[in-house]
Amino acid sequence: MTSRLTPAHIAIQIAACLGFLVVQLDVSVVNVALGPLKAAFSTDLTGLQWVINSYALIFSALLILGGVLGDKFGARAVFVFGFVTFTLASIGCGLAHSLTELITMRLLQGIGAALLLPTSLTIIRISFTDPIQRASAVAIWGACGGLALAAGPVLGGLMIQHLGWSSIFLLNVPIGASAIVLIMRYGSASPQVARKLDIQGQSVSAICLAALTYALTESSNEGWTAAPVIALVLALLLAPLFVRIEKTATCPMLPRRLATNRVLASASLCGAVINMTFYGTVFALSIYYQTILHYSPLQTGVAFIPLTAVLTASSVVSSRVARTVSANRIITVGFLLQAAGFLALSRLSATTPVGWLNAALVLVGIGSAVSVPSITNSMLSAVSKNDAGVASGLMATARQMGGVVGVALFGTLISSRDSANFMRGMSHAMLTACCALVATLLFLRKVPLANQAHTLNP
Repeated sequence: MTSRLTPAHIAIQIAACLGFLVVQLDVSVVNVALGPLKAAFSTDLTGLQWVINSYALIFSALLILGGVLGDKFGARAVFVFGFVTFTLASIGCGLAHSLTELITMRLLQGIGAALLLPTSLTIIRISFTDPIQRASAVAIWGACGGLALAAGPVLGGLMIQHLGWSSIFLLNVPIGASAIVLIMRYGSASPQVARKLDIQGQSVSAICLAALTYALTESSNEGWTAAPVIALVLALLLAPLFVRIEKTATCPMLPRRLATNRVLASASLCGAVINMTFYGTVFALSIYYQTILHYSPLQTGVAFIPLTAVLTASSVVSSRVARTVSANRIITVGFLLQAAGFLALSRLSATTPVGWLNAALVLVGIGSAVSVPSITNSMLSAVSKNDAGVASGLMATARQMGGVVGVALFGTLISSRDSANFMRGMSHAMLTACCALVATLLFLRKVPLANQAHTLNP
């Protein structure tokens, strides 16, 4: 029998959810601000990509470290420090007077997000010991991310129209203050794991991810010139070096038991592919709405409603279905729905009927929302509570890098200023998303996430 939730449980749940909410909110609201930011700072497509990817770069590079620090110093303490950093950086973004200042503050936001996101999941993993309650808590956590993606575009469009682009960053201030007060008031001190920091491994992995992000972002607009090629070569050289360091390190940032955890690997792959297709599509559609259809920020936000409005409800429904249906089946259905939506979007043109576009976006939104809770819960179920922080950081890193690749890859495909070539690139981007999802499903047939609906470890 499932025990009743206490007020402390509810407060902790709200605080953890607000952590995921601001991370997702900063993605969705910034996308609808691309037009105003382009005008305010007189920048090009690459500049706009850096506004998005500067945040994602440092975020993805430090996520595993964020999880390790949460395990070592306590998830609650690191969560609070991350939220303080994120909130102060948001104020800096809102007050930025140049593109360089904005990108710098976005980097600081990424540091804060890298600390608070994995620790928010760890707090749930530690606080909710009942398997059913934990599954529901994870689903609500995921639903809040969906809510941020759903409300963000419309809220961002309204705020930009009436208060200017800086207001979308200042919105994080009251959210951050609320979460910090709740977790300090109701959250108990989290257990600390005696874990040494793998400085060498962390440094190499961070530089590798940063070099890869730089290469993908710069090449999308300038082509494979000297700088992005050098960065890509650096990333390719550092990747095997990181593997070698981890094999010989006395206290590796990625312990062997996690490096060989097949469920964790499959969950990370699924998360990366979902973010690659989803965030790449959001970026491409933002450009499509504002340059091809000449939508305002508010109109752009409203246009995203069919994609985002279904996220919250679908996440909650998915968590209930997961009690009796295996994760593999849920994810298969979710991925097939997304693939069908992207296949429909590949037929997009400047004159596509709104009904066709909206129907395709609904399929993508439902498919993504249905899949994420099962992916996340499978990951948490496959590791012990002492490894929850590192595992959460690893999967979050995979998801962030997937988003970086998606924005960079889709940005490359739609980089033409000619409308016909832009739409041709859009079609290729949507077909790429469809193929990536199908290929992942084929992989999961050999390396499944789980065999049963619930396999939760204590």
